[in-house]
Amino acid sequence: MFESIPRLWRRALGLGLPFLLILGAGGGVAWLLTARSLHGPLRVLLITQPPEGAGKLDPATCRAIGALVQDQLETFGGAAITSVTAMPGDLAGLRAGPRTLVVQLDPSREGEALALSYRHVWGDELARGVPPPWIRHEARPTGPVEAFGDFLRGFPRTVRVDNPTLLTPRQPARFWDLIQASAWRLKNERLDEAMALAEAAAAAEPTCASGWILVGNLRYRRMLNNPAAFRREQADAESLLQRGLSLAPGHPRGVFLLSLLKTDSGAQAEALDLLLRARERQPHNPTLLTGIAYAARGAGLLALSRRAMDLRDELAFAGLQPQAVDITCLYTGELERFEASLREQPGHLRSTSGVLPFYRGYLALVRGDQTQARQEFRTAATRTHGYPNILRLSEIYDLVLAGEKEAAWKKLREYDQERIGMREPDGEFTLRLAEAYALMGDRASAMDMAGRAFARGFGCTAWYERSPMLEPLRGLPKWKALVQHLRERQQLMEDRFPVELLDGD
Repeated sequence: MFESIPRLWRRALGLGLPFLLILGAGGGVAWLLTARSLHGPLRVLLITQPPEGAGKLDPATCRAIGALVQDQLETFGGAAITSVTAMPGDLAGLRAGPRTLVVQLDPSREGEALALSYRHVWGDELARGVPPPWIRHEARPTGPVEAFGDFLRGFPRTVRVDNPTLLTPRQPARFWDLIQASAWRLKNERLDEAMALAEAAAAAEPTCASGWILVGNLRYRRMLNNPAAFRREQADAESLLQRGLSLAPGHPRGVFLLSLLKTDSGAQAEALDLLLRARERQPHNPTLLTGIAYAARGAGLLALSRRAMDLRDELAFAGLQPQAVDITCLYTGELERFEASLREQPGHLRSTSGVLPFYRGYLALVRGDQTQARQEFRTAATRTHGYPNILRLSEIYDLVLAGEKEAAWKKLREYDQERIGMREPDGEFTLRLAEAYALMGDRASAMDMAGRAFARGFGCTAWYERSPMLEPLRGLPKWKALVQHLRERQQLMEDRFPVELLDGD
């Protein structure tokens, strides 16, 4: 019976009745909240949409405010955040440890004032079949800087904020411009408007890191929509993200975005150095570990990538919200885990961009299920706000599987010609083009494209050797030379970035 009492309460009982009386006299709640999180990181499940029937703002605006809340809790509080857009069906699975906190936002706007209300519950207070014992925090409408200050001061774990305007614009109008720009980020037809709003806000609030990081993020999005502009846009996007990071060093979202830019341009070593330095400041941040997994995968460091994923999933609630499309597991042959990362995530970039259905089709193709593959590729090709490169490649794969190889070859050749002469982003995506050529029987073009994928920095030797689509190339002399170069470069990266870099935390 005594063993069922939490350890902290057993200590209290050992101190006797006077201590319990003091605890109940007013300081008890603060003491208990602090005691819950004395050891290890605080894991937070952040629900960005309000309780059903309570929402006063549209979902996209709520997601944008939620992203800024996440940035504040990570940068100032070192919390491990998993952000979801809807209340999970069963929260009882979060009882795993006393350092788990569920927070559901309920923001509202009055003129240019923000009321950042929310409710919270600790994971160890959840029970299956019983409504969560929420504690409600009703916020007053005030300027956004004051609203975030009130939120962080009243948060159930101490969050120290030395400079409240570092991530929140002083001018309320500029705050709402940033929120609107962030809400439009995933809508291709509003991207230019979002860019104009964010740029004006950043110029008006030059010491606010959030503005520069959002502008850099939008530039990155526009670059992905228009790969032909990669050479010109990459330097601008990097400069903007660096400006934000100079104000807020180690800002997890900013570091992550900058690492993606570097990885997509073939500079995986720079990306890994950047991420590992940031992780010294934020050792429990799942987003940084996702970035490490991505950069390591592109360099062929699958063991390092898998280790980063495992550490990430110890911190995040992967069962409720996959943190990334875990392509590493495809390359290691763990197809069920890869498939688990491909379920739809409403409102998330991976869903709106077409990435999820594309890779569900790609997985079906790897498994030899062409019917399922074609269905998924057709779904990806029709995503309104999808990345143009994903839409076009999905259409090409669909045509190949429909037996219309001549039409597919023509579209792929046109796309290929558009990319010639520019610094192609994302060597991994370039290998997907090689696989498409190989599927339609054009070995020469497939071989050339595989060489370009290597030249653009994609160095996962295991997938060059295991991809079933590339099987027609493996008897070619050029192929054997390519694999030899891959192995040599990968060995250099393995020597520089051993798995042990992530151990000992």
